[in-house]
This record gives sequence, C-alpha cells and structure tokens, in this order.
Amino acid sequence: MYIASACLLGVNCKYDGQNNFNEKLYEMFKKSLLFPVCPEVLGGMTIPRSPCEIKVVNNESYVFDIKGNNKTKEFKLGANKVLDIAKLLNIDGAILMDRSPSCGVNKIYDGNFNHNLIDGIGITTKILKDNGYSVYTIKELNNLSFNN
Repeated sequence: MYIASACLLGVNCKYDGQNNFNEKLYEMFKKSLLFPVCPEVLGGMTIPRSPCEIKVVNNESYVFDIKGNNKTKEFKLGANKVLDIAKLLNIDGAILMDRSPSCGVNKIYDGNFNHNLIDGIGITTKILKDNGYSVYTIKELNNLSFNN
C-alpha cells in the first residue's frame, strides 16, 4: 500500500479549494492500493487557505503564506502525522503532488510567490525520505509495483 496526496484522488483540499485529480491514481484507490492524506489539513490548515511557499533562511526551511505569516509549525505537524500514518499502515512508499510546499518531490516554488520553480522537496517529502520511505510523483507511476 502507498499513501497518496488526497488532492490527486479528487479531494478538494488544495489551498484554493480545488484538486489535482488523476484518473489512474483514483482507480488504484478504488482497489484499496492507496490511502489518501493531506498534510496541510492534518496540520490544522483550512480549506481554502492562503498560498504557501518554502523560504530558506540561514540554511533552515520555513513555510510562509503569501501574507508573510509563518506556517512552518502547521506544515511540520501535518508532515509528522503523515509519517505516523505511514508507519501505522506499513506503506511501500508515497505518491505526492510535486511543487507543493508539503508534498513537492522534485520541484517547489522559490518562496517569492512569483511562480518560479526550483529544485527542492516539500516538508512532508523530507520527513518521509528521512525515515526511509520512497516518494514518487504521478509521473513515476509506471515504475511502481503494487501488490493487490
């Protein structure tokens, strides 16, 4: 079993109240191969919410919303809850939404709210990887094996 960003399964939990529905992932979810998570909601953030991006200050990553409010605590709380779920379910890995400050796997926004992507990973992705879990984007689905 894998965990997956809930927005990829059609849950309207993105910052703007929308989703990033992926038909292939949804079919896998219907076969009980995926468990949906939204780290930002698990961290106590509302739907909708102000857009957030990671900003690196003195080699430390912080998450700020577009209004300048520090949301790092909420992002870390949600990431740790996802880690707890991963351990509880003994997952094989995670399929997360790239570009997100929580779930970014390869790319995140640069922290200036100008739509500029940079190489980097989200808070949840980092915590999962630091704990030995493999994290994938939807583009890597064909490389995964699912035991059903």
